[in-house]
Order: sequence, then C-alpha cells, then structure tokens
Amino acid sequence: MKCGAVILAAGQGSRFHGKKQFFEFMGKPLWRHVYDKAKRVMQDDENIAVVGVEIEGGETRSESVQNGLHALKRDTQRVIILEAARPLVTEEQIRLLLTSEAPSQSFVMPLVDTVIMRDGTYLDRDKMYDLLTPQAFDYQKLLAAYETGRYENMTDETRVMYEEYGIQPLLTETSDNLIKVTYRKDIYVIRQMAEERNGEE
Repeated sequence: MKCGAVILAAGQGSRFHGKKQFFEFMGKPLWRHVYDKAKRVMQDDENIAVVGVEIEGGETRSESVQNGLHALKRDTQRVIILEAARPLVTEEQIRLLLTSEAPSQSFVMPLVDTVIMRDGTYLDRDKMYDLLTPQAFDYQKLLAAYETGRYENMTDETRVMYEEYGIQPLLTETSDNLIKVTYRKDIYVIRQMAEERNGEE
C-alpha cells in the first residue's frame, strides 16, 4: 500500500505565545520530532508534507490539511495526519495506523473529567472518548470529500469521513504520550515523560 503523511505545523500558537512547532525541544524543533519518526517508518520518505514548513499553511486547520493532501503523490492510497504539537508520538503508533486497512482510524483516550454541556446537562463520560491524532484514512476518499468544498472549518478528519460517507472511525485506545502541547507549561510535562521513557529503554 502506498502511504503518505501530512504533518500539521502551521498554527499561530496564540495560547502558547509563539509558534510552538518551532520550539526547540531536546535538540530539535517539535515538528522535526514527528517528521523524523514518520520518515523512519514510511517506505517513501518523499511522500511527507510538512504544512507550515515546506508547504504553506491555510487560514484554518481544514485548509492546512487540504494543502498537505494536495502536496502528496496522487497515487497515494493511505494517509496519516499528524500534528507537530504531539512530539511524543511513537514509530509504533505511526506504523499501526499505516498498516491498518480501516478507511478512518483514530487514537482515543477515555475521558477523566466530568463533562457538562453549556445548558447544564451532564454527559456520561464512560460513553465518550477524547479523539487524538495521529489519524489515518483512505487518501482518495478524504481528498475527494474535501474537494467538495463542504468542509472548510473542521477540527477533525474523522468527522469529514463520517459526514461525507457515513464511515465511522475505528477507535484505538492508546497511552497518554499523545498529549498535545498547547501551553508553555506543557513543555515541562512532555520533557518529564520523554526522560522517563528514555530511562526505561
């Protein structure tokens, strides 16, 4: 199967107070941690689009994803969407998604906080997941869905696949290493996690 990867590294980092994708972490910028792992896993390391570094980002996440999809080779069959803000993603996690045949697949974590809607309605957290990236898809289907022009401001590609084709994602529970760097304080968390992981190897 011919695989491609889109790495999202185009955010403005307003809550981080700077472009976090370029923040130096353990010797290299956050985006490079993700890129290096994807490159080691993929057979065709030239079919990786780093949006915001090599390719121009869009005004929205959806536009950035589309820019990345269009930068990949047109005979790509499966695509993985990664975020520079999740630098602790592992090669094993990338490989798992790329070798799966599910047309839509996402890593998830069970919710740990009580969830309440803005109207005061409580939700059962045991019936819910937190959707994470990376996620992987049938490249041709995802590209075709975006090219309809109906999905210009989506926060997640599994929803694009569901809205366009009725395809529900295969949900794969994972560990807490997929924490997303949002605030400056998150750097201390991922540094501690990385050091603990290195100590176990």
